[in-house]
Amino acid sequence: MQLLITETRSELINKIVRTLELQTHEIADIVELYYDCQKMRIAHANKDRSEAPSELVQWLDFWMHAGESVIQGKLKKWVTSERAPEQAKWAYDQVGIGPVLASGLAAHIDIEKAQSISAVWKFAGLAPGFDRKIKGNKLAYNARLKTLCWKLGESFVKVSAKPDATYGKLWAEFKREEIARNDAGKYAAAAAAQLAAKKFKVAEVKKTLESGRLTDAHLHARSKRRAVKIFLAHYWTVGREAAGLAVREPYAKTILGHDGIIESHRDRATHVIEASQKK
Repeated sequence: MQLLITETRSELINKIVRTLELQTHEIADIVELYYDCQKMRIAHANKDRSEAPSELVQWLDFWMHAGESVIQGKLKKWVTSERAPEQAKWAYDQVGIGPVLASGLAAHIDIEKAQSISAVWKFAGLAPGFDRKIKGNKLAYNARLKTLCWKLGESFVKVSAKPDATYGKLWAEFKREEIARNDAGKYAAAAAAQLAAKKFKVAEVKKTLESGRLTDAHLHARSKRRAVKIFLAHYWTVGREAAGLAVREPYAKTILGHDGIIESHRDRATHVIEASQKK
């Protein structure tokens, strides 16, 4: 079979990026399409084959790569345009956050509707009691946003060694704290709760929990969750102030009186956000 593509991938991508304009109301679906395409491409590429991929397989791989690149290019154009909100531009400025993540966050988080940081956490599935599916009940969170936040956490981990990766370094700091607490036996109740809620088939995991400690996987997830919640707090504050909306003190500070302030590192302004609500 002879491929009928007469333009190079770069030429084709450049042409489409120049002529197509994304509308703001399309962003959520376009971001979802990007990740669907990526997932299918990766799954197909990881398949075990006894022979080399056929020309048809190569042709499909070409177009999936091209599709991802086109979508990413269009989202970058949108997030850097005047149509994108200030918080989306700020997010895109952060190390580890590309145009797809920045656009997705803007598509799902309505700064005007979210009257508090806690409301954003709840909508993202990061608030205790609102982070699990309950059979027979409507989801208490936005599933797409929760997935984006998981990807956000993974990205922070990947860039944690970079000098300017504010939230990557925050994740690393949280991971060290979580390990120290775990070793000090402060998560014995959490470990017992895990044993009571689930049946663990891996002997090493069960042994660790029975010793009153959480596994590294648990600590990894907790650290990511904390870093993502801090990022979302900063994201909410940037958006609210840019829109001239009231910025309420976080619940942990006004109600619980916690301390532990973390500053958002950005050029436009410095906002102080309460960061002690760990879970």
